[in-house]
Amino acid sequence: MELRTLHYFLAVAREENMTEAANVLHVTQPTLSRQMADLEAELGKKLFTRTNRSTVLTEEGVHLRQRAEEILSLVDQTEEEIRDDNTDLSGNIRIGAGITHLIHYLTETFAELRRDNPRLTIELWTGNADTIQEKLEHGLLDFALFIEPFHAEKYEYLRLPGKNKLGVVTSAHGPWADTGKVTPEMITQMPLMVSSRHTNRSFDLVAWSQGKVTPEKLTIVGTMDLSCNVNVLVRQGITNLLCLDKLEHQQSPDFVFLPLDPPFEVSSLVAWKKYRLLSRSCEAFLAALRARVGEEQ
Repeated sequence: MELRTLHYFLAVAREENMTEAANVLHVTQPTLSRQMADLEAELGKKLFTRTNRSTVLTEEGVHLRQRAEEILSLVDQTEEEIRDDNTDLSGNIRIGAGITHLIHYLTETFAELRRDNPRLTIELWTGNADTIQEKLEHGLLDFALFIEPFHAEKYEYLRLPGKNKLGVVTSAHGPWADTGKVTPEMITQMPLMVSSRHTNRSFDLVAWSQGKVTPEKLTIVGTMDLSCNVNVLVRQGITNLLCLDKLEHQQSPDFVFLPLDPPFEVSSLVAWKKYRLLSRSCEAFLAALRARVGEEQ
């Protein structure tokens, strides 16, 4: 399969119209239609559902779109690394992270490098551990910051100094605002939004509570990928949010953070794929990050 064909396919997927995609690509509509027909024949899959006005992806087409974007991203990254010269650092450092204040170790390290290397750029992705790990596995990220628990055996990793406390964010005007803490007995009475982490299991409340809190005893209103999207529901008193402390989007008089009691602390780590050849810029970033972390340990 030629890379040009993937570019053509993604143009059709984005425009959802064969004629519009042909105009974007500066090719004729019959040429583009023939290319897409040949692609479907080569794969033995129906990729599009066509009408008079639109060309919509099938389920197989959606899957190919995801893989095509990953493939072309890797091609761009490889070409960028090959073009890298020895005068100064350039290129893009791609980092994925969960929401934690410990991200400052990575951003401050990048900022320090970029002061001396103005051609250096950064690409930041934010998501839960499952989303970030998938991108790391597919080579779409160079480094990933994970909030534990996380199974890091298959990666190289660097543990960051400092920890986060786990607790519950509640409405400042709600019934729990003045309690000061959340005990195992209290948490079973609170409606909660919790992380959607699946592949990487979330926080073990059973162990924390010595068996007093089980999944069946919790009142789960829903799950979320990023905690910042739940603010409105918490503010309205519809739910409470199980999350880490020191999150900037929770620093509002509308919210109160209640730490778990007994305390529940979690660490974070930066991981990258084993046996992967890092670009010169990524090697410099990693060396600077190790030095910064080493100063505080």
